[in-house]
Amino acid sequence: MAAQGTGRSSRWGVALRLARRDFSWRFKGLRLLIVCLFLGAGALAAIGTLEGAIRSELSDRGQEILGGDVEFAVYARDADAEELSAMRAMGAVSAGRRVQAMAAAGTRTVPIQLKSVDAAWPLYGTLTLADGRTARAPPDGTAWAGQGALDRLGIGVGDNIRLGEIDVRMGGVIADEPDRLSEGFALGPAVLVSEATLARTGLAAYGSTVRTKYRVALPADVDPADVVAAFEARFPEAGWSTRTRERASPGADRLLANMGQFLSLVGLAALVIAGIGIAGAVSSWLESRRGTIATMKVLGADSGDVLRIHVLQVLAAALAGISAGLIVGVLIVPALASLLRDLLPVSSGFVFDGAALVRAAAFALLVALVFSAPPLIAARRVTAMALLRARVAPPAHMWRDAAIPVGLGLAAIVALALLTSYEPWLTAGFLGAAAAVLGLLALIGIGVRDIAGRIAGGTARRGASLSLRLGIGALDRPGSPTVALVTALGFGLSAFAAIAFIQTGLDRYIAGTVPDRAPDYFVLDVPRDDVAGFTRLVTRQVPGAEVRTVPALRGAILAYGPAGAMTRVADMEDIPEGAWALRGERGLTYSAGLPVGNRVTAGEWW
Repeated sequence: MAAQGTGRSSRWGVALRLARRDFSWRFKGLRLLIVCLFLGAGALAAIGTLEGAIRSELSDRGQEILGGDVEFAVYARDADAEELSAMRAMGAVSAGRRVQAMAAAGTRTVPIQLKSVDAAWPLYGTLTLADGRTARAPPDGTAWAGQGALDRLGIGVGDNIRLGEIDVRMGGVIADEPDRLSEGFALGPAVLVSEATLARTGLAAYGSTVRTKYRVALPADVDPADVVAAFEARFPEAGWSTRTRERASPGADRLLANMGQFLSLVGLAALVIAGIGIAGAVSSWLESRRGTIATMKVLGADSGDVLRIHVLQVLAAALAGISAGLIVGVLIVPALASLLRDLLPVSSGFVFDGAALVRAAAFALLVALVFSAPPLIAARRVTAMALLRARVAPPAHMWRDAAIPVGLGLAAIVALALLTSYEPWLTAGFLGAAAAVLGLLALIGIGVRDIAGRIAGGTARRGASLSLRLGIGALDRPGSPTVALVTALGFGLSAFAAIAFIQTGLDRYIAGTVPDRAPDYFVLDVPRDDVAGFTRLVTRQVPGAEVRTVPALRGAILAYGPAGAMTRVADMEDIPEGAWALRGERGLTYSAGLPVGNRVTAGEWW
């Protein structure tokens, strides 16, 4: 056994020396392979590195993005004395409120997210204004605002804006708000005021959809998860929603995961399409080397030697293309980061993510080996005498001989895609659909080739022109790339068609669900006792206007299930990711009847 192992090692050593001497480092004949792997590996490397850079920023800046180690939030009320005492026992506390409002200046009005902060804000990070100043909570009667609010209102620093019942002076433009990303979706730019200023506006009156947030800075040795668990156990039905620095921005996490997975699947699909080109490139390259291979066999090289030499040469070309792709993928990330800086936290410098690069290289190398295996194995099977002759047909059973290595390679690609996927079931469905489409396109290619052969025979009998017979007959000649071309072009076209169909479907859905006669304005937080006065005001300004009101409030789901056997949310150890309605408070209506424009899909209105 030892002698046999030593013999195999020596054969690989000889193959390595011969491959190096015989190999053209200009990669003549293998340039298409290099280009395909360069593009595929570069795209996957750029996607993975950018995703890793954003994840690293989210992790490293979790405290700054959240504004604390832990956040407790609740709608329409403040923490009571016991709840506030429990928070203060954890560490330093910063409190503030958020409310959707309208800001006015002259005849212009814009929706804003009005955000009140206290003297302790921010617990982490620094608020920077456009003029270079660093600040905390603005003075009473003053506001900091994003540039978008000033532009839409047509004002500058020093001008006044109307917030609710008072005028507030614009004191500065926000350049960097440390906890902006954690605030989530808003209907307008942020405007920061002090707690006293918000109280005087009247916008946070009882019944308004105000969200109060408390951020806590914990001691270094305290685990935020333990703090949250203890607080929720103490106040199980208080309606608090909680976040920790590890998940400072769940929306950004989900967006990043879905975007990364989608782009990775698109890159992998493109790489598989390129694999068809790789197979053709390797086949053409080996065809050009028939004389060299024949000479090797005449001089004593066996089939194994031929296979080893050319596998090493293909690997050298593949590694060159993959390495170049990885380098370019890393170099392009700063440019991508500069485009996304306003949307996601990402460093504008160079980022090295070893795991992303290894994953990209593994995918590219597996694709290269899978699609190179059939022509390489075919070269091993052909005899020296056949190689010295002009070959007019590919060797028989080429794909049958390569079934095992190709199958193992495809299994490795699928396993790697599933193991590194954010949603394995979605990835499995995508890969299964892609395989089905590729199989169908291959059958169509075979059909096109057979039909072309029959047409060519028919045109010959009818005395058609020579150029027509040769053109159609070339589609059915031995070794023609008809099936490969139909598969590659068809899969690419299918991908573009799928994207177009998705876009068209979304447009039709939106057009079909938006009513023909939609409201011109939505007004929130109209006090229940002032609905009649509000209606009179609107109809006085616009005679004939229709005002439709729906009573609304915020509330938490405490239990669910059939009567008599309900499951308490507080008793659940872990709420599933998709059960978002059970987390925190939700928007509810207490209307006695079903609001116009709605329908009950199950159950009864009560």
